[in-house]
Amino acid sequence: MRAIGRSCSATATRSTSSGSSAPISTPCCRCCSPRRLDPKATTTRPERNTRSASSGIRTSAVPARMPLSSPPDDARRRPRPDDEIHDPRSSKTSHLRAKEHGSMRSRILFVSICPRASEQVRRISEELDVPVQIFEGGMTKGGLQYAIENQDDFDVIVSHGGTAAHIESCIGSIPTITIKLSIADFLDGFERAIEREQPLALLCVKSEVLSEMERVARFSGRAPDYKLLAYSHREEFETQYNLAATLDSHTLIGISCYCVLGMREQLKDRNIGFVLISPSLQNIKKAILSAKSIVESKGREELKAKRMKSIVDYSAQGILSIDGQGVVTSFNPAAERILGIRAGTVLARALDETTMPATLRDLHGEGDFQLNQILKADGTDLLVNRIPVRANDRLEETIVSFQRVTDIQRLETKARMQLLSKGLVAKHRFDDIIGSSAALRTAIDRARRFAETSASILIEGETGTGKELFVQSIHNASDRRDGPFVAINCAALPESLLESELFGYAEGAFTGAKRGGKAGLFELAHNGTIFLDEIGEISPAIQSRLLRVLQEREILRIGGDRVIKVNVRVLSATNKTLYRMVQEGRFRDDLFFRLGVLKLQLPPLRDRKEDIRPLADRFVRLTNEAAGKAVDDLSTDDIRTLQRYSWPGNVRELDHFIEKLVILSDARTRTSTLIELLLGEHTGETGARRPADDTACDGDRLTLEVGPLKEMERQIVEKMLERTNGNKVEVARRLGISRVTVWNKTKADAAGLRM
Repeated sequence: MRAIGRSCSATATRSTSSGSSAPISTPCCRCCSPRRLDPKATTTRPERNTRSASSGIRTSAVPARMPLSSPPDDARRRPRPDDEIHDPRSSKTSHLRAKEHGSMRSRILFVSICPRASEQVRRISEELDVPVQIFEGGMTKGGLQYAIENQDDFDVIVSHGGTAAHIESCIGSIPTITIKLSIADFLDGFERAIEREQPLALLCVKSEVLSEMERVARFSGRAPDYKLLAYSHREEFETQYNLAATLDSHTLIGISCYCVLGMREQLKDRNIGFVLISPSLQNIKKAILSAKSIVESKGREELKAKRMKSIVDYSAQGILSIDGQGVVTSFNPAAERILGIRAGTVLARALDETTMPATLRDLHGEGDFQLNQILKADGTDLLVNRIPVRANDRLEETIVSFQRVTDIQRLETKARMQLLSKGLVAKHRFDDIIGSSAALRTAIDRARRFAETSASILIEGETGTGKELFVQSIHNASDRRDGPFVAINCAALPESLLESELFGYAEGAFTGAKRGGKAGLFELAHNGTIFLDEIGEISPAIQSRLLRVLQEREILRIGGDRVIKVNVRVLSATNKTLYRMVQEGRFRDDLFFRLGVLKLQLPPLRDRKEDIRPLADRFVRLTNEAAGKAVDDLSTDDIRTLQRYSWPGNVRELDHFIEKLVILSDARTRTSTLIELLLGEHTGETGARRPADDTACDGDRLTLEVGPLKEMERQIVEKMLERTNGNKVEVARRLGISRVTVWNKTKADAAGLRM
């Protein structure tokens, strides 16, 4: 007699109350038995060549008992479909193996208890393109032990029969999916067995499967009588094996597993047929699809966790999380850097421990919701956000994010520089210029021709005539359109700041200079265009430096010692007459000629009154959209009323006037009446009946009401301020008085109004 293999012959033991060991009955066919064992017992691995002296029985009527540990050598082949019905003279079994699917690492382990299931899973794996590692061997072939030892390498385990039940009982870290036997699987097996027209014998472990088999046998109608070979442990299996060996001319129905296949192999010389019941292909496919869903779901969860970890680890803000018990659960690298505390010294520790840094308790505070709170920690100002996380009305965690205020200021400065360098673009084109008058068309045609060159252009025009609109259009029509466009209002900055903005400065050039220095606007405009608005306001010192840039095409930063070459086209604009300033000695003549290689004069609105209609219509539509109004386009009479006004502020003044008109329009007031009223308020007169050529609008004359001298002086200053759009510097120049005097006149007037 050959001994039963190690997996079935090893006798399990349990401790008795006296401390001795007593044998425990265990099923011999663990690959098909659903009874769960103690995990500690199943993970015990005996020596491979162990033989049990009590595992065998001797009988002369039965051939040597089948080995349950391994199949014969000639059984290493692929199973044929007809292996389910056994011919006693041609049965073979499958060799155990584990195979990796393709090059992708498998996250699914299939522990097979029969070769047919292995082949089906292999085909399904290829069909669905799902990597599955197949271990061919149930409980008796090391399947459980392999699953236990390699569980960390997989996301899910698929098996069937008792092997699946034991894996599920021993491994709790990952899910186990069991391939079920359906009623159709039983009916198919019994139909094939009945077709053999032999008495039936049912071979199965005592379980729910056996109950299903008996029920199908009883109600088949064609198998009223059958022998039952049921077992629950090793000794019973040996008894049923011996009984099965005596059942000549019978058909045994059993669950396809390596133990039953081994029995079939041992009894192949007997006149005994075997019908093996296996899970259907559909049920196997369902199990693999379920395993695939688990793997994909776990992959998504892992991706989400890795994403969150990356966000936390690489965040510029320090992140601290404390659970509901006050224990630190997260402390990212930025928190280590900002606070100078190592994560290992605070993680998994309670805040109330005396050795915990007080800064963490300050950051946690009362755990209440806080946004943008300034907290001083160890002399450092921190901007703190505190978010409590609640679930089921219970505080689960408090997340605190924080960063140094100085870091925020540094980032703000850096962001401004980046935005400046990336946002240097011109938005407008010639098509954006509204109007069809001959004067405007002439200016546009000349500007288009100027755009084709790289020469400097000086644009002159009254305030509000659209000088920057023309400048941007020229840039976008030139061959420098893909380069930067940098604009600066020279009148908006004091001399010292304007110089550093235009030419930049080196590190240490003056107190407060940025480390590493700063690039000037000429450097930023390299290979592009720089627009110098209000060029007539620059000081003589800056005029000299600007002249050198135009001549040599190179700059020297303030405090620097290195000349930087620049390729820049200079466009400038002014609402003054630069030539008159040159004659008066207030502007360098050589710089004037350098800036005005090409000169463009923009017409005022009063010289192109036919453009008031399209401009007014556009401004009405824009204001309607911005203010949510629905004011109709102005009538012809309304346009004529607007055309009688000279519009010293030009298009800008018209834009602001239309905006006011649309906002104040309502159903109770006629538009024409409202225009008359607003123009009266706008001009300080009772109406807008003053013609455009009235002496009050003449460039060299003012209309005053005769009165006290101080009152007439006030009128002069007010009207000049209105004419120059509030430019006190220009008023002082044209009246021959100081800016202080202009300011005093306006201040005295304001004081009189308050009285």
